[in-house]
Amino acid sequence: METCLSVCSLYRLMTLINWYVSKQSHHDISSPAQLKDGDQFDFIIVGGGSAGCVLANRLSEIEHWSVLLLEAGGEEPAILSVPSFRDFGYDSRVDWGHRTQPQEGVCGGDPCDWPRGKALGGTTVLNSMIYNRGNRRDYDYWASTGNTGWSYHDVLPYFKKSENNMDPDIASDKVHHSVGGYLSVGRFPYQDRNVRILIEGYEEMGYEQVDFNAERVTGIMVIQATQHNGERRSTNRAFLAPIRHIRPNLKIVTNARVTKILIHPVNRKTYGVEYVHELDRNIGGTVLANKEVIVCGGAINSPQLLMLSGIGPHNVLKNVGIKVIEDLAVGENLQDHVSARGFTFKLSESASVVPSEKDIINDIHQYSQIRRSGPLSGTGVNQLEGYLKSRHITNDDDYPDIQYFTYSSIHSYDPSMCTINITRPLCYYNTIQYMAALVRPFSRGRIIINSKDPFDPPHIYPHFFTDPRDHEIIIDALNSAMRLSKTDALRKAGYYVDTTPIEGCEFLDFGSEDYWVCLAKNHTQTLYHPAGTCKMGPEDDTYAVVDPELRVYGVKRLRVADASIMPKVVSGNLNAGVIMIAEKCADMIKMSWGESTKENHQVDKMKQIYRRELTRYLKKLVSQF
Repeated sequence: METCLSVCSLYRLMTLINWYVSKQSHHDISSPAQLKDGDQFDFIIVGGGSAGCVLANRLSEIEHWSVLLLEAGGEEPAILSVPSFRDFGYDSRVDWGHRTQPQEGVCGGDPCDWPRGKALGGTTVLNSMIYNRGNRRDYDYWASTGNTGWSYHDVLPYFKKSENNMDPDIASDKVHHSVGGYLSVGRFPYQDRNVRILIEGYEEMGYEQVDFNAERVTGIMVIQATQHNGERRSTNRAFLAPIRHIRPNLKIVTNARVTKILIHPVNRKTYGVEYVHELDRNIGGTVLANKEVIVCGGAINSPQLLMLSGIGPHNVLKNVGIKVIEDLAVGENLQDHVSARGFTFKLSESASVVPSEKDIINDIHQYSQIRRSGPLSGTGVNQLEGYLKSRHITNDDDYPDIQYFTYSSIHSYDPSMCTINITRPLCYYNTIQYMAALVRPFSRGRIIINSKDPFDPPHIYPHFFTDPRDHEIIIDALNSAMRLSKTDALRKAGYYVDTTPIEGCEFLDFGSEDYWVCLAKNHTQTLYHPAGTCKMGPEDDTYAVVDPELRVYGVKRLRVADASIMPKVVSGNLNAGVIMIAEKCADMIKMSWGESTKENHQVDKMKQIYRRELTRYLKKLVSQF
């Protein structure tokens, strides 16, 4: 009964947080009403997510350039800055709420959920804050296929340009890391005992702790996260907040959905966009771009907007009555990191973290009043990840194809008591799920539009597991979970594998290869890392949508900069890679318009230092009165 009372306390907390997220996400200080039809800017950025916020910052460094950032969502809810409150943004107004088309053998034949952030900061307001650049070989592969300038050697400076690494042991590696950038990166202030227990289990299996963002990848790591002293650092907080009300040449407009890119039919030169108010379609208009439009909507919304604007596969556009401006493979090459739910550890009472109502109040007080510390300043066992190799990696190369991680939940095993599987802060749990994802899947999907209405969601066909090799990798991944369950570290700590057959797989032996495949088919889990739908490639690549400078083929003054341009999805979480793409894109734009990026970056850094010192002086002055 005590556990049930604790779960009920969490349920009350969940209800309050969901209400607060909904309330805050409607807050709008920059509505489309601030725009006038025909307003002109040098650059228009579509989408204020991982890439858009970075580009808005970097392009507005040039004081004589005017920059407009249009975001379909509203302001970022402040409450989602609490790391352990991650899940409360899903299925709220800050989530696009995308669903895939049903596919046999995926998600039990039902649509899969694909949450995407819809607010300033994009998916960085919803994600797990994991800072993982992927493998150096990912970028070397990009370069080897004709994308000049995208090798690991080429992109490493752009990773470092953003980074402000706060962990001395990591930051001391100056070859791979840096300090002083806009994006704070570091381990969460709080790791509970189960993080340490899982590390001991992995080490017992022979895996060493490594820095994924340096030389070695195979092994385990307590993640570095995009957080600062226990608070989420979305790209909105990291790149926009410091400069939003300081640079007069930057205008940010929220709740503005771009419905079409304007392209001259004769010279194919991009000259602006059409938009409508997200909450009132009677408000809208046209804004013009004197130099360029940069699309940063992500791997789902960017191809949708291109197709709505006449750029995409001829047959898709013809079917919905859109005139074709450029016949390109927009929406093809869709990739995602796919996994399977269902391998669950039940935890003994001593291993569980199910607080009393008093504990919850204390944790909230510790977080809100005592320097963002305590359990809420972390993400429970979700802050541990690792890499291993499947049967398809037969050499000694440090290029693993499986990324494994742990996720947790509160589960009341008595259905008559309270609620089951509620949304709750990540730091509270009594079960742990082992999930392992294919970071280089062989299968490819596609995205198409089904109408001319920009408010109709695109049709997403993930085509997970259409290549049988992907099932083989899932089998190897879940077999590794069985090995982990047999370690002394987990057994002594009170971890028990729940061997209750998952729905749809009741007639198969738990732990058999057929059972693992059944699990993958019926309880598919994506890591929400879609990529590749506006592929970057050389001109002779029939699937390429943008060139290595991210310019759309056949259309002038139009670029795409987000995860959609990845020729092959990177072997890790996407956020760091997308920020890097935006940093590099900003420099390419500056160079193409004759601006010196190094000089302007140094000037901006001096301005940051001056503002920081001025703020300290004013605070000191005020404290004397």
